[in-house]
Amino acid sequence: MNFFRQIAKIAGRRIARSGGPTSRILHTMATEYIKAYHNLDYDIETNGESYVLDCLAGTDVRTVFDVGANVGAYTRACLSRFKNAEIHAFEIAPLTYEKLTRNLASPRVTLNNFGLSNSEGAIDLHYSRDDDGKSSLIGGGDIINGVSFATVTGNVTTGDRYCQDNSIPSIDLLKIDVEGAEHLVLEGFADRFERGVISAVQFEFGMINIYTKFLLKDFWHFFLKFGFVVGPIMPKGVDFKDYNPRDENFQGPPNFFAAHRSRRMIIEAVRLA
Repeated sequence: MNFFRQIAKIAGRRIARSGGPTSRILHTMATEYIKAYHNLDYDIETNGESYVLDCLAGTDVRTVFDVGANVGAYTRACLSRFKNAEIHAFEIAPLTYEKLTRNLASPRVTLNNFGLSNSEGAIDLHYSRDDDGKSSLIGGGDIINGVSFATVTGNVTTGDRYCQDNSIPSIDLLKIDVEGAEHLVLEGFADRFERGVISAVQFEFGMINIYTKFLLKDFWHFFLKFGFVVGPIMPKGVDFKDYNPRDENFQGPPNFFAAHRSRRMIIEAVRLA
């Protein structure tokens, strides 16, 4: 086996260094394979997000926060699965919020035209006219995504303040997709995490985190500190695992899931078989 591996290694290097058509074709194929292997997929129906929601449907989810609701796809997915849940949707971009209000009309959804962060007040937002989902509080998205941004003003508050003002005692599922500002949202829930009243969190991680310098190791540290287990969302469940520096490759998966260790029903429901 070692002999054949060595032969393959030598041949692979020669082909790769040739820079010819075969090298380019193999590179493209290998790149696409790695993306698929690591589940670098943003489609909620195929990347495991919908599967996880299906698994959570039997765990009596009552309160959901959709932070970075965009035009409402995740909120609609939650409405269809959690029949007794109240959903609080947050969308900071004014024009995107208009689309969100047109897409959602349910007495079980509270729509908020502001974002969540680690502070309160007005803030500059990099708004993408080309793709609502790329708008961000963090710079660098123009280079990563190849889209143009306009600076608009949005408003933010903290999750702790929102829960206090609206008498929300606990959160069963906190979904955060805010293009790199996920760590700021988490910091704004510091008191709720200290109290242990947040059961599960789905958050996104990607190349924008190069600019925030808040890496997977920092997410793991945050959640472990508050008694959570963490893992990437794969097509058939969550692969709960220890932190591994090799996962800091920005090649996927884009979504991760954290569940409090005391919520055994949630952990077992979503765990990768």
